[in-house]
Amino acid sequence: MDNVTEVVVLLRKQADLEAHILNGNGTAIASEQELEATRRRLAAHPQALNAVLQTARALGRTPDTVSVREVTDFGGAS
Repeated sequence: MDNVTEVVVLLRKQADLEAHILNGNGTAIASEQELEATRRRLAAHPQALNAVLQTARALGRTPDTVSVREVTDFGGAS
């Protein structure tokens, strides 16, 4: 469950950083470095990430809009 919680938070952070970079807000280099660090942290939890992605697909939504409860209700907790 802790990994799912962290992945949900990281996916939201990733989406925010990507939007931040695309909109040209702030320092792009710092944002890109933070985005890369976020992606590395996501890669450290492949099972939880997979559970979130499967839940998002099943719900027809983007991964950054899925809640921890939805993932656990869908059956992908770890």
